[in-house]
Amino acid sequence: MKEMSTRLGKEKISKLLVSLSVPATMGMTVNALYNLVDTIFVGRGVGATAIGALTVSFPIQMIIMAFAIMIGMGSASAISRSLGANNVEKADNVTGNSFFSIVVFSSIIAILGLTFTEPLLRFVGATDTILPYARDYITIIFYGSVFRSFAMSTNNLIRAEGNAKVAMISMIIGAGSNIILDPIFIFIFKMGVKGAALATIIAQFFAFLYIMRYLYSGKSSLRVRFHHLKPRIPIIKEIVTVGMASFFRHISGGIAGVIINTSLSFLGGDVALIIVGILQRVTMFIFMPLFGVVQGM
Repeated sequence: MKEMSTRLGKEKISKLLVSLSVPATMGMTVNALYNLVDTIFVGRGVGATAIGALTVSFPIQMIIMAFAIMIGMGSASAISRSLGANNVEKADNVTGNSFFSIVVFSSIIAILGLTFTEPLLRFVGATDTILPYARDYITIIFYGSVFRSFAMSTNNLIRAEGNAKVAMISMIIGAGSNIILDPIFIFIFKMGVKGAALATIIAQFFAFLYIMRYLYSGKSSLRVRFHHLKPRIPIIKEIVTVGMASFFRHISGGIAGVIINTSLSFLGGDVALIIVGILQRVTMFIFMPLFGVVQGM
């Protein structure tokens, strides 16, 4: 609604920062909880080696996230500026082009990932023992990457119009569904790491459905129609240019993860990869409040 975007230009900054940061922090904390619970279920239901599969798959997922965040942050900036200038049609065109970009980038990444799965996993540090588990896990993640990327990217657009609560709810739906589905697929259906990956993709699909329902419910300032999906090179260039800083920040994390994993694989083997995988999930909680404030800003 127009009031949501209007208050961004009128309300006190400290009040805005709190109202936008708290939902973001809550959503990201739940997300961190999902990652921790996911590791617990995989460790209990499949074994410690499967945790190593999550560890070596994480840099690949960070690279997928980097593209989604690039599009999300770049689009959010353009949408905020367009709404501030009362140029709603430009905001809708940016949203439509962000949808188009997400589908294109996700499809390219999925095709490349599925084509070169084993060499890619070897490159990021998978050992002979971990490789079969990592292949089972990341293959399903690649198939469903478009839903995960869409949910992550579009959350930024919703924050850009001032509705951080909806973005928070979508994250809670994704993480909460994952926590519920994990034990069903792992313990009841005996699907192992494939079950953990499938639970992740289905949960992100639920978040995708919730976001789409919100965007077309009339409650959003954004009104995406079919003609808004037509690719416009100047808009896509603007999205990528503004989002490039976020892309490099996240891609550097993925590169660091590759270096760490390959070093651990060579020097410490499976046990070292498993330990670091567990520690990564635990330490995520330390950074969630900081990330929430950054999202609010």
